[in-house]
Amino acid sequence: MQPLRGYQETIDGLRRKLYLGFGAALAVLLGLLWMGLTWGLRALRGLSQELDQVEAGVRDSLSEEHPSELLRLTDSLNRLLRSEREQRIRYRDSLDDLAHSLKTPLAVLQGVSENIAKRPEDVEQAWVLQSQIERMSQQIGYQLQRASLRKSGLVRHHVMLRPVVESLCNTLDKVYRDKQVKATLDLPEHCQVHMEEGALLEMLGNLLENAYRLCLSEVRVSFTRSADGDELCVEDDGPGVPQSQRARILERGERLDRQNPGQGIGLAVVKDIIESYGAQLTLGDSPLGGAAFRIHFLAQ
Repeated sequence: MQPLRGYQETIDGLRRKLYLGFGAALAVLLGLLWMGLTWGLRALRGLSQELDQVEAGVRDSLSEEHPSELLRLTDSLNRLLRSEREQRIRYRDSLDDLAHSLKTPLAVLQGVSENIAKRPEDVEQAWVLQSQIERMSQQIGYQLQRASLRKSGLVRHHVMLRPVVESLCNTLDKVYRDKQVKATLDLPEHCQVHMEEGALLEMLGNLLENAYRLCLSEVRVSFTRSADGDELCVEDDGPGVPQSQRARILERGERLDRQNPGQGIGLAVVKDIIESYGAQLTLGDSPLGGAAFRIHFLAQ
């Protein structure tokens, strides 16, 4: 029995050594795995931060200070960003060239129609010609506005809201000086909206101009933030918009107020701008008694 006991003790000793060895090896492997994951995730976190900076407009491209395993990815992303930026510039330049190339022919046609209108027997034909020329000009202006003010590219812009609204209201106060409009701004001091400044100016300019023109004496602009997103509201104490006509006035060329000049494309452009940023425009009743245009931005 003595030899068997010694043999069993030897086996037990070997088993303990194996367990210790396997345990140590497992600990080393887990440590190496943790270090690898930490290193890899740190590199990915750095890349994620740079992408956030590109989206916020802080930087134009990703840096080359990344691990070699990520360089192909960052190079591809930089090519995508560069291509998208160049394509956007070419697109806008092409639209500008198109607009300039059409101005002269339209001006010539306008002059011809005015000459035709001087002949009594051709007044009706001249009127038809002029109306079609005006329609063409309207279409060109609308499409140019729509293309230039829609959300462009991968970059997310941030604009301080209050200075933009104050500047627009100061301008409209002078335009509608005789009405003595009271403009109430219920806006947090440092609130921002995720839009390009030009698009924000065009959008609010149209909404505020409508509010000033149609109000009796008061206009209000408010901004609220919730878990669902942000809401910007422009309202007035004017006659409002009948329920049956609210959807129609957001269509291009439609106007409820036909006593004042205009092409009826302002609200259509506003709607296009808002939808290009993933937001939603709704038209309802205001507690002031008039119309309330509400823009809902989804939570970022």
